[in-house]
Amino acid sequence: MAVSSTLGVASGLDLSSIVTQLVSAQYDSKISANKSSQDDVQVKLSAVSKLSSALKTFSDSLDTLADASKMAAKNPTITNTDDIEAFTADTTNSASVGSYDIEVLQLAKGSTATTANGTFSSSSSVVSSTAGALTFTAGSNTFSINVKAGMTVDQLRTAVNSATDNFGITANIVNTGDSSVGSQLVFSSSITGDTSNNLVITNNNSSLDSVSTVATGTGTTMSVTNAQKSHITIDGTDVYGDSNELEGVISNVTLNLLAKTKTDSPSTLKIGTDKEDVQGYIEDFVKNYNTMMGVLDDLGKTGTYTSSGTQLTDGGDLSGDSLIRGLKSQLSKIVAGAVSGANQNLNTLYSVGISMDSDGNLEITDSNTYGGSSGEDRLDNALSDQFDNIASLFSGDNGIAGQMQALLKQYTQSGNGLLAERTTSYNDQLDQLIDQSNTISEKQTSYEEMLTKKYTALDIALSKMTSSSSYITSLLSSL
Repeated sequence: MAVSSTLGVASGLDLSSIVTQLVSAQYDSKISANKSSQDDVQVKLSAVSKLSSALKTFSDSLDTLADASKMAAKNPTITNTDDIEAFTADTTNSASVGSYDIEVLQLAKGSTATTANGTFSSSSSVVSSTAGALTFTAGSNTFSINVKAGMTVDQLRTAVNSATDNFGITANIVNTGDSSVGSQLVFSSSITGDTSNNLVITNNNSSLDSVSTVATGTGTTMSVTNAQKSHITIDGTDVYGDSNELEGVISNVTLNLLAKTKTDSPSTLKIGTDKEDVQGYIEDFVKNYNTMMGVLDDLGKTGTYTSSGTQLTDGGDLSGDSLIRGLKSQLSKIVAGAVSGANQNLNTLYSVGISMDSDGNLEITDSNTYGGSSGEDRLDNALSDQFDNIASLFSGDNGIAGQMQALLKQYTQSGNGLLAERTTSYNDQLDQLIDQSNTISEKQTSYEEMLTKKYTALDIALSKMTSSSSYITSLLSSL
């Protein structure tokens, strides 16, 4: 609150300055201390936010390492001949490394049923003048539709295709443009395999024999093209399947057949490891870990005393905080420890080439000062000779990545995580300091008002005294 500029005008004294100085003497140090405390808490809040962000970023970067399916993935590579994409391949992590020459000799296909030539002149021809039912069967699959009296070929096509329990029968009409052939109704089945899966169409009304494969009466039935199996050779060995998806014909590999290869021109399937990708994941882990540790070091850095020995300088915003010391200690134990359940020859970070330098950073060295193999050599040996064991070192609950993510979750979890609790505590402190600041401001205002009233009264009294003194002086001078 600004002191009135009219204070002291009557007496001619600088009373407003006196009031300002008295208020400052009483409250400036309190206001400064409160502001400094608020600034300190704000700095810590910002530091906790920065720490939380760094931990979450590192934890997210561990997702790939924690996923065994990515760390142990096998890569199928297909080389096709004559620009024919004959098949695709999917592998599991358990697939063996190898190379296979594969010929696709025959694709699996379903059977078809076609009406005889001249049965219908057009798609609007009537199928039957009396009602009945058709039953479609292929293998163990079956469904039926009702045929209304006077139903046309096109209406029958629609009824089949829209049947809710249709297991995979498609009806189409081929308008041949040949009057002796007319329009042919074709039923195609998606059920592949041998002839036991052929499409069979039966009826309960002999007038429907023309759209059936089995006659009830003596009418002409539909001709059937047989279903067939798929047929391939793998390194010269014949392999047959009921569909174009061949699962397990090579252990832990699924082949999806697309087209026939040309005679004596096989495609080549090679199954290899994702060595380069996994190496990249490991190198990224080292880089991301060091980035996170850099943030921890900056925030927790211990300051130095000034020459006067009264205060610390150059310290981190969370200097001396036990939270950072505890986290660094726990991370170091994980980094230096052996992973339970991992292969005994590959159960430490050191075994995949990762070591810790004197500053606590991870590194993959290109040399070894004390002899032996370098970090790069150990990593290359692990990727080449023990690829399938790398996943158990990093992945799963016991793996390095799993352990670190579980630890970091204790800190970063919303609501009851350690950093969330710390943030709540600092916000509570800040609220208290703001309340304290408001209280100080109110007291300062009251104190200033009290002094202003007091010195206003003094100003008036001094003014009266000055007037009386001037009057007496005037009387005396007239004698």
